[in-house]
Amino acid sequence: MCEACERGEAGEAIGPALLRRARGIEAALPGERVPEEAWHILTGRGGAIAWSDHLRMLRCLEEAATNTPRPGGLRCDAIMERN
Repeated sequence: MCEACERGEAGEAIGPALLRRARGIEAALPGERVPEEAWHILTGRGGAIAWSDHLRMLRCLEEAATNTPRPGGLRCDAIMERN
């Protein structure tokens, strides 16, 4: 987990505008979409998310935050601090 996730702050830092952009990016990706419930869990409801969904959502959040596609590694803390 990243430091924001460890502190329980990850969902709090994802604003509505960033979330809308990330969900739009995710909808345009090929493959199975992330379930609606997973987005609610990520933004603070609590629960478990499949690892593949988690990775897909974080990549979309990073792209939405930076407007630069990053197919590789994730920097969750950096995403959260920018928003």
